[in-house]
Amino acid sequence: MHKITDTNHAVQLKPKASDHTDVVPSLSIVQQPRRARVGQLGEREKRVVDPCPIVQLRILRADGSEDTQAMWEHIFVMHATLFDEAGTVECSSARAAAGGTSYAGVQQAGDEPYERIVFGSLVSSAYYVRDLEERPGCYFCFPDINVRRPGTYRLRFSLLQLPRTEREAVEPTTILGHVMSDPFRVYTHKEFPGVDESTPLTKKFAAQGVGISIRNKGRLKSDDTN
Repeated sequence: MHKITDTNHAVQLKPKASDHTDVVPSLSIVQQPRRARVGQLGEREKRVVDPCPIVQLRILRADGSEDTQAMWEHIFVMHATLFDEAGTVECSSARAAAGGTSYAGVQQAGDEPYERIVFGSLVSSAYYVRDLEERPGCYFCFPDINVRRPGTYRLRFSLLQLPRTEREAVEPTTILGHVMSDPFRVYTHKEFPGVDESTPLTKKFAAQGVGISIRNKGRLKSDDTN
């Protein structure tokens, strides 16, 4: 077994044919979310978190060198979860507003109606692309995250290893580690300062086939302080 550690707990990669020394997954957010406008399910125009959050995965040996072979021998995905500004309370759902008769995205918890606060594509497969310096790497991209309530939030990104064989499929899915984003603000429609031009990294990844929408011109007000 190949032992993996992160800041929360020790875990292990499921063994593969080749033998590796102990390795450590290293997660870093190379593009932080900054802002979003309140969105609702069913809207034709998406109100996604912007810029597109991008997380890089590196698998490191004890000497600090990167184990690229281990990267290819495993199937990785990443899941995004919405948290409060302090990063301590999950905010993926909340009690629905009183007085309403129906709620889009409502989940029932006992007799209390709850509504989904975050929706969209919260899971990303691994993309093997080149960065702005033409260095190859493994990245997870989240271009379709929408938040339904204004406020200041963080996103926690969790790395998971998926099974590759029937034998592995009967075992629990392993969470290899987490990384938390910087705080970002979700604005009301009236307060929203607008959107910025797509970043060079977003454009670079989109040109390599990653499904990220591109804006060549921004409409961002100068009073946005995020």
